[in-house]
Amino acid sequence: MNVFVPIHNVSQLHSAVSSSAHAVILSTAFCSVKTQHPLNRDELVALTFEANQLHMPWYLSVNRMIMQSEWDTLKLEIEAADNLGPAGYIVADLGVMHYIKKNYPTRKVILHTDTTITHAQDVEILLSMGVDLVVLARELTFDEIREIVCKFPDQTAINGFGYPGMSTSSRPLLSSYFHHIDKDADVDYQRYTLQEEGRTDRYPAMQDIHGFHIFAPGVLEIFEEIQILEESGLNHVLIDSVFLDDADVFAAVDVFLKHKDIESFRSELAKKYPLFKALIHTPTSTVKVVNS
Repeated sequence: MNVFVPIHNVSQLHSAVSSSAHAVILSTAFCSVKTQHPLNRDELVALTFEANQLHMPWYLSVNRMIMQSEWDTLKLEIEAADNLGPAGYIVADLGVMHYIKKNYPTRKVILHTDTTITHAQDVEILLSMGVDLVVLARELTFDEIREIVCKFPDQTAINGFGYPGMSTSSRPLLSSYFHHIDKDADVDYQRYTLQEEGRTDRYPAMQDIHGFHIFAPGVLEIFEEIQILEESGLNHVLIDSVFLDDADVFAAVDVFLKHKDIESFRSELAKKYPLFKALIHTPTSTVKVVNS
């Protein structure tokens, strides 16, 4: 099983090496969203140097849609990052995927759109376009995932642990709210918890320079399901680390790779975070129909 884990400092890098993670994911302010710790240029250089010294593959997260007005800046960002020797890029935008495959053909590209990859024909088309690994939609059920994995065991991945993103807006909603109530607050990259009147769920949220993001009210844990999917051929799992303690992130890596006691780990997690299995056992009300 290949586990990809986000990091932002050297201590986490060494933990990733010790836990035998397959690769680490790095983020920058321009390229990335939904991260609390974007790396500046000097931090990126230092961390990638250490990763290369330790022979730990690293990927730059470009997990947002790029506007036409941003394209020249993106080219400079990718050029600068590529000089540091990444294994590849994790992208959400097909235009970015095409640009990287055309201009940096030796780099791997992982396509991660969160919600849109819902059946095997999606995967087949994307692979034909040059994508190396496709992250399946979060909304798929266990049976739907297994069906796709069986067809493309080496080219598909799933999200296996962490707070899933629920909603993203390009508007700076937190800043706007604090401006509305005449309160100064440094809101970028800070965690906030939202609770709708009349409801009990509490939703983690954050704002970055690209907009506002709300996450699910619980931490996704599908350890048992992933063990079964691994038997069906699943080889790649991504972890979301936002709002999680480092110890819990790397304990999850150990569960995936070293088959540590799932029940004990789940019990400890439940003392700190609400846990849930998302839609893995609950089909969505809208099903994408494909004519055979």
